[in-house]
Amino acid sequence: MKKILSILMAIMLVATMLTGCGGSKDEYTIKVASILADNDPETLGLKKFKELVESRSDGKIVVELYPNAQLGSADTYLDTLRQGTIQMASPGSVMAQLQRLVGAPEMPFLFRDWDHAKAVLTDEKMTDVLTEGMIENLGIRTLGFAPRSFRVISSNKELNNMNDLKGLRIRVPNIPFYIKLAEAIGTSPVALPLTELFSSLEQGVVEAQENPYATIETSKYYEIQDYILETNHIFTTHGWYMNEKFFQSLPQELQEVVINAANEAISYTFDINIEQENNSVQILKDAGIKIVVPDEAFKSQLVEAAEPSREFFYNEYPGSKEWAEMVEAVK
Repeated sequence: MKKILSILMAIMLVATMLTGCGGSKDEYTIKVASILADNDPETLGLKKFKELVESRSDGKIVVELYPNAQLGSADTYLDTLRQGTIQMASPGSVMAQLQRLVGAPEMPFLFRDWDHAKAVLTDEKMTDVLTEGMIENLGIRTLGFAPRSFRVISSNKELNNMNDLKGLRIRVPNIPFYIKLAEAIGTSPVALPLTELFSSLEQGVVEAQENPYATIETSKYYEIQDYILETNHIFTTHGWYMNEKFFQSLPQELQEVVINAANEAISYTFDINIEQENNSVQILKDAGIKIVVPDEAFKSQLVEAAEPSREFFYNEYPGSKEWAEMVEAVK
């Protein structure tokens, strides 16, 4: 009996020592931060990611989603993600402050249509060019690029030509190439966080804004704007980024779960974005919003006017011109 008790005590002691030394960890939590509304297509994509990760990890990974800027503005994610306070985020183009080329997909008038965008953004060879050195320099891993959609302009007045754009006070993200594009087409840009946009439109601080159709619909901007100009001037993408130290803390089989789930969820996000865009357009029309589609002459003038912002992009983001040529060559 004494021998049995001694053996049991030895086993318990070893187990305690292993636990105290940080032995195997059975559960992991991924906090995911996003500035977008709970019913936004990208948020639905992140919910798909959560569903896939949790089911395939047999409960070893719990994914906590914090949409609608619950954890702060997109700018704050740059620090909290690197620090590991949050494990994953989709901050949008502000990431270009740290990794210049990840802003390249948002070059003005780059993608022809949805098929073109998907062919490029789901091709690892194309996206690896954008994220080279991120892990080593920033401690951030890119899981993929999720689509937001083509951006259009909503406004308080009808916009039918280049003259209508002159001096228009338009909200843009606080990102240099968005500001340069807005200036190039004749508008007067005001850089504001997305979290301040609704109140700024309501109070008349700005009289226009530009975002995808789904964002205009889900964020209720149509309640205080009457017109949309379908410029499709930028195709917005959001990288899905993960803290590298956290990623490396996962066993290899769970790393594969995360990577595969992200790929599938991003593909799903493409599908529902296209569907949501069509639904949002119909909802906006039903709400009485007038949508103006530029004719060929107006569209050509927009593209030509945007050329200086392209040149700014090439100068500020080395390698972006070569990447744009690769993109435009994709059939």
